[in-house]
Amino acid sequence: MRLPPLIHPHVYAHPTLDTAIWFLHLRWLAVVGQLLTLVVAGYGLKVDLPAQQIVTLIAITAITNVAYWLWLVRMHRTGLHLADRLPNGQIISALMLIDILDLTGLLYLTAGTTNPFWLFYFVNVAIAAAIVTPAWAWMLWSCTVLCVVMLLAIRVQPIDLLGSPMSSSEVPARWSISKLGYLISFVACSGIITYFITILTGQLRQREQAIKEAEEAKSRNRQLESLATLAGGAAHELASPLSTIAVVAKELMRRLERQSASEPILNDVQLIRTELDRCRIILDRMTAATGDAAGERLRSIYIDEFMDESLLGIRDMSRVNVSIQSGAEHTPSLLPVQAAAQAIRNLVQNALDASPEGTDVQVQAAVRNSVWCIDVIDQGEGMSDAVQQRLGEPFFTTKEPGKGMGLGVYLSLNVIRRLGGSLDFVSQRGQGTQAQVRLPVTSIVGS
Repeated sequence: MRLPPLIHPHVYAHPTLDTAIWFLHLRWLAVVGQLLTLVVAGYGLKVDLPAQQIVTLIAITAITNVAYWLWLVRMHRTGLHLADRLPNGQIISALMLIDILDLTGLLYLTAGTTNPFWLFYFVNVAIAAAIVTPAWAWMLWSCTVLCVVMLLAIRVQPIDLLGSPMSSSEVPARWSISKLGYLISFVACSGIITYFITILTGQLRQREQAIKEAEEAKSRNRQLESLATLAGGAAHELASPLSTIAVVAKELMRRLERQSASEPILNDVQLIRTELDRCRIILDRMTAATGDAAGERLRSIYIDEFMDESLLGIRDMSRVNVSIQSGAEHTPSLLPVQAAAQAIRNLVQNALDASPEGTDVQVQAAVRNSVWCIDVIDQGEGMSDAVQQRLGEPFFTTKEPGKGMGLGVYLSLNVIRRLGGSLDFVSQRGQGTQAQVRLPVTSIVGS
């Protein structure tokens, strides 16, 4: 059986405030551990060590950690939360580089790779792979390898208790092969650790983000379902009294016409009927938005016919320029035509409302990779980021009161998603908006 290809995650590890605080505590632990080791080795085991130089290297770690702590305090005061990404992740990477160089200096002063504490290189490599970006993790790994090569290549300060360090001046042939194998083993082990931790960390971050987005979408859908249910209930409740008023208004019009009523009175009654028709259209949209139109039968239609259907009833049709890709008319799809056409119609009408008088709206249709691609491009002022984030919410509109209910985009999005498609908006202030509809081509099974 063939295994699926390895997928590299697109969401990588980035330092957050909580990991930054954890790293701060880890560095303090390293400072305390190094000081205790110096005391035990120097005074307990009576090992002759260059204490002053070692303390200087430990002090560098401590001083940089104090500065790091002050920076984290300032970040926290700006309102940064524990799960928020740090505005400058390179600071942690720079501190890790300092730690690697400090460890190299300590090993140089204490017998090099014969010192058992050289294994802490793996700790640095693993931490870097877990909390910084892959680019920085591999950069720190490269620096670690260079430091190990340096320790193997130069003569380091020996310690009798640990035995003689591997020096090329003592047993040239035998130790050169040993050091080469030692270096290859270290590069392979540390490289494998870096690779797999960066991959696993990226996948975990990706899964966390997917779970977060799913929870947000679930919460948003619940709110939209509640609003849609409310709208549907209100539409059904209002339909009965409005129907009664419509019947009474019709009968009243007939009687007034038979009695030759004055023109102003007839105009007033006609206005009532017109407004009743407008209310009925609004209620129909609200009902359709709640999903009552989902029972429409599917039928096969070509894209050019579908575009003609979508543009029926559009106001200012003379301002709409339609272009259909050559050859696209030969690719039919199975759709609930009225519902899908209404979705496109809403987008075109919104584009006309957003474009200044005298400007045109471009509607482009094409078929790419068995997908209908329909783009509606206006020449309006564009949308801000705040408006784009709320697109698709029922009853949200940027139009003046009385000119829109805020159901057009919501209805279009609802229908297109039910058909397995997508609706995206590309907009910048001052450059108009482009609505991008993507509908997968569906055909009758067996055809």
